[in-house]
Amino acid sequence: MKHAWGIFLSLVFCAVSIGAAANAQSSTPSTSPANHKAVVIVISGEINDYTRDTLEKRLGHARQLGADTVILQLDTYGGAVTSGLEMSALIKRTSNLHVIAFVPEKAISAGAMIALACDEIVMAPAAKLGDSAPISISTDGSLQPLPETERAKIESPILQDFRDSAQRNGYDPLLAEAMVSVGRSVYWIEDSAGHRRFVQQDEYSKLTQGDQWHAVPNAPNPIDTPSELLTVGTNLAIQLGLSKGSAPTAEALAESRGLTIVATLAASTGEEFLRLFSTAPVRFLLFVVFIMSLYIALHIPGQGAPEAIALISLALLLGVPWLTGYAQWWEIVLIIAGLSLLAFEIFVIPGHGFAALPGIGLMLFGFLMTFVPKEPNGLPGFLPSLPATWKALENGLIVIVSGMGCSMLLGTWLRRYLPRLPFFNRLILTTTVGGVTTKAAPGESGAWPQLGDKGRTTSDLRPGGSAMFFDSAAGDQRLFSVVSDRGFVAINTDVIVQEVGGGRLVVRPVS
Repeated sequence: MKHAWGIFLSLVFCAVSIGAAANAQSSTPSTSPANHKAVVIVISGEINDYTRDTLEKRLGHARQLGADTVILQLDTYGGAVTSGLEMSALIKRTSNLHVIAFVPEKAISAGAMIALACDEIVMAPAAKLGDSAPISISTDGSLQPLPETERAKIESPILQDFRDSAQRNGYDPLLAEAMVSVGRSVYWIEDSAGHRRFVQQDEYSKLTQGDQWHAVPNAPNPIDTPSELLTVGTNLAIQLGLSKGSAPTAEALAESRGLTIVATLAASTGEEFLRLFSTAPVRFLLFVVFIMSLYIALHIPGQGAPEAIALISLALLLGVPWLTGYAQWWEIVLIIAGLSLLAFEIFVIPGHGFAALPGIGLMLFGFLMTFVPKEPNGLPGFLPSLPATWKALENGLIVIVSGMGCSMLLGTWLRRYLPRLPFFNRLILTTTVGGVTTKAAPGESGAWPQLGDKGRTTSDLRPGGSAMFFDSAAGDQRLFSVVSDRGFVAINTDVIVQEVGGGRLVVRPVS
């Protein structure tokens, strides 16, 4: 198992390293005579801790390449709030680099947060920007307001970041806040001298009573309603001063600014690997594989293959969420504690259930929480506050419950058909009578072998394997899967039954 673990980690490391190297080498220097160098950093898909770490590395790479401008190409529906906040802070701390957010299609939720943190925003035609708030959806699909106190607590760190970005980059704070908070209206008005400003409902009603102020023509009135989160298209974003212009591609943007693109840093093989293994269907399959291999490894230990498969699937189930910021240290501790209790139940006090039930509970709860991201105010705890956290919890519950159900059905099927397959027939307790193989249930009334019965190993016990026992009363012999309590036992060694129960036969060599 140690070798399997080392090989697995080496393969993952090589995949990530090769992908990153290939990505860097695939960048084509421009032959433009411009003096200013730019690096395009592509961010797409879910925003998480791995995205944050990747952005930090690529900003450093841009500096090494001598760039003074970064075009941050954002195409995302958002993701973890904490990751978005940390990426926003990272961009604001970035010195000696002018960061332009380029939105080819969408920068929603955490994507909008990151875009507003950049020095400026440029959008492709028909792109969208905004909708960056925790919301509650009713059963009919409409927005459902959260209680005022609860909403204020949830929105506080997000609002603060948007206000800071607005002040830093010259956006109107009401527009920035409208992307985060519902329950307010934002109007855009101008006076007879052409001065324009954004106001809320009360001020709009007061100022437009006379002839001095009126709504800005050719613009929505209001810009944002109490039941909506501000989301703007390219043309409106340019009107409102959120976007500095429009460009069809990042390359066209660079050309219009007289920038030479020296590298394009896009998703590497390692990132695509993480993205694939973060999806619910893949995690469901990994969970089923882990449960089945764990069952075999605990009940018939020493085969090697089940232990290796269980270890690899567990590494993927925990390693990918750990890299993306979903798995926390305490969740991994719970899973390891649960596995330890299961092993204690099977190998030390089998049949009692005192350790197995808490072990299963801890393990399943730990796995469930690896689907739940961190919240801005800390751990989600037993009652998450963000609707997105509740949704992640629901998705995790679906994967865990369906995975357990599928594992039970698959286990029943395997117990029926595995005895007919080479190699796997050694993992099932079987009875051979007159050339006919049937299932055996050691420990049941009238079944044998019983305590003290002797047999001979037909394979090496590592400590699991098989042994043949002779029934003098019935005049036949039967082959059983057994587990040695003394570690390794060589083939063709006489053994004696020391323990029978829970579908297991524990033997030791005859002295």
